[in-house]
Amino acid sequence: MKTVEMPKMGDTMEEGKILRWIKQEGDEVKKGESLAEVETDKVNIEIEAFASGILRKILVSEADSAPIGASIAYIGALDEALPGEGGGNGSNGKKGTTKKAQEKQSTSSAAPVAVAPAPRSTLAAPATEPAGRIFISPLARRLAEEHKIDYKQLRGTGPNGRIIKLDVETILKQTEPTPAFTLEPISVGMDNGDAVEMPLTTMRRTIARRLTQSMQNAPHFYVTSVIDTNKLGELRKQINEHTANDPNPIKVSFNDLIIKAVAIALLRMPQVNVSFAEDKLILKKQVHIGIAVALEQGLIVPVMHNADKRSVLDIARESRRLAEAARTNKLRPEDLSGGTFTISNLGMFEVESFTAVINPPESAILAVGSITPTPAVVDGQIVIRDRMKITLSSDHRALDGAVAARFLQELKRLLEEPFGLLL
Repeated sequence: MKTVEMPKMGDTMEEGKILRWIKQEGDEVKKGESLAEVETDKVNIEIEAFASGILRKILVSEADSAPIGASIAYIGALDEALPGEGGGNGSNGKKGTTKKAQEKQSTSSAAPVAVAPAPRSTLAAPATEPAGRIFISPLARRLAEEHKIDYKQLRGTGPNGRIIKLDVETILKQTEPTPAFTLEPISVGMDNGDAVEMPLTTMRRTIARRLTQSMQNAPHFYVTSVIDTNKLGELRKQINEHTANDPNPIKVSFNDLIIKAVAIALLRMPQVNVSFAEDKLILKKQVHIGIAVALEQGLIVPVMHNADKRSVLDIARESRRLAEAARTNKLRPEDLSGGTFTISNLGMFEVESFTAVINPPESAILAVGSITPTPAVVDGQIVIRDRMKITLSSDHRALDGAVAARFLQELKRLLEEPFGLLL
């Protein structure tokens, strides 16, 4: 009998909430298949089975939470005895399920009730499979729910009639698309017409708690530099023209080049790639750069591991993967952990400059503003140059002002003479 435990999906995660069980008790489970969708303090992630067998027992019901390491289900053979029969916590010595979950275990085998949006008039004919569970891939289900499509009315074209992404996309082409993200205010308490209270999501509560701690515990100071990006823009254009005819072309963004420059600068100035730990500094040997991504429900920081060892094109591909995975709840646990430095770029929102809050346990974060045509003096003449402001927020317990200034100097050299990014 294999015990399924609540995995740790990020450095800050303490517990996870079961949003829905994709597999139900009695279902056959193959290693690598999605078991359940879990809400963490950052994103919703589908956890995978690490063993094959039958899902014998669900210990944590939908809408219940459990701490990391807690037993949430058992996978085994049909004739295997369940450990700790009736106890709910198993006999493996791990932390048990929540009290609320234990009270619900007697009904955990019931199929979840799916609340589907109203069907559209132009949907495909209903599936002809027997009444009961709808066989639909997690990606197809998410796409259907985002666009308010009643997937119960779809006819699946996948194996054994399974509804796949292509089936949902076919319907989307026939119907008026709706926004993928909607923010519906939830009324709590009295609504007198002047205001509506909106409860905080798990992500928003975590953001509030951690960033408050960061500002309270880490004495922030800020250093700003102005970067001439004309040569950087020319390099970006040349790279994208050179790769335009590739079988799978990828466009390099300014942010990709900034990530590469930051990675090199951190290698040259490792004293910035540190964490403060009360009586010591922890010098990180790896360069793992967090990339802030704005989602409808809050900010998330997936991590690009070993950014210093990646080429510019590899950074571009990984940036797209991380951003897309963040927006579609497909981030893996390792994508959310291990960051040593963070970049937050608001340039696409026409923000000239800003200061960012340090993402603990890191000691610095770089805020990147928009690239703006600006009058500048070059060789005694006033000309228009593309310029960008960058601001480094630093933890004064770990970094001094001179170190932060030298780091920005190094970064400025790399971005203004960017050919070295390709070497």
